[in-house]
Formats: sequence, C-alpha cells, structure tokens
Amino acid sequence: QIGSPSYTLLPLTFTTMTMASKSYDAQLQIRRDAEERTIAHQDLGSWMEEIKSKKLRPKQYYTSKPVPPKDRKETFVGRRLQGNKCFAQGKYEDAIQCYTRCLGEKDALASPLVYSNRAMAHLKLKSWAQAEEDATSALQIDPLHFKSYQRRCVARLSMGKVRAAMLDVCAAEDSCALSMKEEHDGDKSTTKSSLAEIQKLRIKVEKALVAAANRAPRRKLPITIINQ
Repeated sequence: QIGSPSYTLLPLTFTTMTMASKSYDAQLQIRRDAEERTIAHQDLGSWMEEIKSKKLRPKQYYTSKPVPPKDRKETFVGRRLQGNKCFAQGKYEDAIQCYTRCLGEKDALASPLVYSNRAMAHLKLKSWAQAEEDATSALQIDPLHFKSYQRRCVARLSMGKVRAAMLDVCAAEDSCALSMKEEHDGDKSTTKSSLAEIQKLRIKVEKALVAAANRAPRRKLPITIINQ
C-alpha cells in the first residue's frame, strides 16, 4: 500500500563481538595472574635460599643466657646495687625495674631492703598506694624495720590516712630507738640521724591529725536536764 513504512533487518553481530571481547579480557587476566604467581614463587624461592645459606637470619628475642645457680646471688646483689645507683641518679623508674627483677630471686625474701627501697622509689614518683604496699611487704619480712614504717607513714599521710600514719610513725620511732640501743657507739650516728627525721615526721603527722579533727563535722546534741 501507498504510504506503508518499510524496515531493513540488520544482522545481530554486536552480541558475538561482545562475547569475543569478554573472552579475550578473561584470557588476558588469567595470563597476568599466572605471570604474577611465577614471580612470587621465584621471590619465595630466592628468600628460602638466603635463609638456608644463613645470609638472612631470624631475629633473636633472647637477650641473655640463663643464669647459672652459683651466680644468682651475685646477680641479685648486682641488680639491687644497680637499683640504688639509679635511685641516687634520680632515675626512679629504672630503680623500680631493677628492684622488681630482684624480687624474682629467693634472696629477696631474706631481707626487707628490696621492698623498702622500691617503696622509697614509689614515694619519689608520688605513687602512694604502691609505696604503702611495698612497705607493708617489707614489714612482713622484718617487723622492726623502722625505715619501712617511716616510708609507709609518708605514703599513708599523703593519702589522708592520718590515724594509720600516726601508728606507723610511733612504731618507726620505737623501732629506731631499739635499734640504736643494740648498735655499737661507732654505728649510732646514722641511726640518730634517722631518729631525728622520724621525730620531725611525727610532728608533721600530729599537726595533720589536729587539722583533721578540726575539719570533722560537729553536731549539736540535745541535752535534757532532769530535775529530781
């Protein structure tokens, strides 16, 4: 008929071209992956050869050899003296580490010095709770160690435990006086100096105790007068 539209059918070749393109890309990607795996295997093989030839050695995590039993006492004393040296230089954290290593030895339980010295280092760092704990441990080893009483007193006073601090300073004064009686005349100078420091500390604790009493809340109590 006149005026009817006409159509021309073209072959659907684009689908075949798209499938061929995808297949080519997939083969190319597989080839690249295979090449990368080959390179990785080669690198791994060369690295293993270096390890076998000891050119590349694993990192060593052990920094020291085990200490023989006969040298443990010398090691303990050396660590304690190293801690004292660090303390004298103001390296309080290093001193604490040295004293802590000493506590791994049985010799540490034969004397209160390690715990007491570590308590003093904690006091310098204002670690009051740790100082109190270490001083208590030292007193469990030697109940008459007046320096441990003194150091625990300072720690407790700093934490506001005024009554407990008063008990400690009194015990420190009594233990120091007893120690001075047992010492020879030539050895009393150091103990006398310690006793003077303890007495000064006692005055400080007494003032804190009075101040705490004054700050305590006061209540008015009703008084009933009974006439007979």
